[in-house]
Amino acid sequence: MKKSDIICPECGAGYSRIELVSRSGTQAEFRCLACNHLLEILEGSTEVGIRLTVQPSWRPMRPAQQ
Repeated sequence: MKKSDIICPECGAGYSRIELVSRSGTQAEFRCLACNHLLEILEGSTEVGIRLTVQPSWRPMRPAQQ
């Protein structure tokens, strides 16, 4: 098992990443949950789990509700 951290270069959100080399995963893209910036392309050779641990340093403006 490999543990690492990912920080989004666009908004500063932080993620905890765990990779299980003993299990195969699926091909996918991982995008930031806050700003949708592409953070990693997963090839599927290992199982990867990613969890948001640090909120972004800015919040997108939401349109005013009427």
